[in-house]
Amino acid sequence: MSMLANIKKFSFGEMTSNNNGKTSATSTAGLYIILIGGLSFFLGVIDKMFIDKSVDIINQAVMFTTIGAALLGVKNVMAAKNAEVTPTDTPTETPAEDQPLNS
Repeated sequence: MSMLANIKKFSFGEMTSNNNGKTSATSTAGLYIILIGGLSFFLGVIDKMFIDKSVDIINQAVMFTTIGAALLGVKNVMAAKNAEVTPTDTPTETPAEDQPLNS
């Protein structure tokens, strides 16, 4: 069994890449949205404590961050779906067109 990744080392590049090593736009967008949502949540908490006393900004930041997490999760779901579709086994039978003709 081959090891796909070193689980003791965190990598943003690996988190935002597809199985073939190319950068995934969906995962990269999800990462940016999560970072912006986290910053918005932090600013919403400051706003709630000191300025407006409203929870609207915090609710919107949580929803924004949830969208980003969903975008990151799509990569994992699609990778699992592609792993089920792509067979890793070699066929045990030779297709009919590859078999020699008996004369």
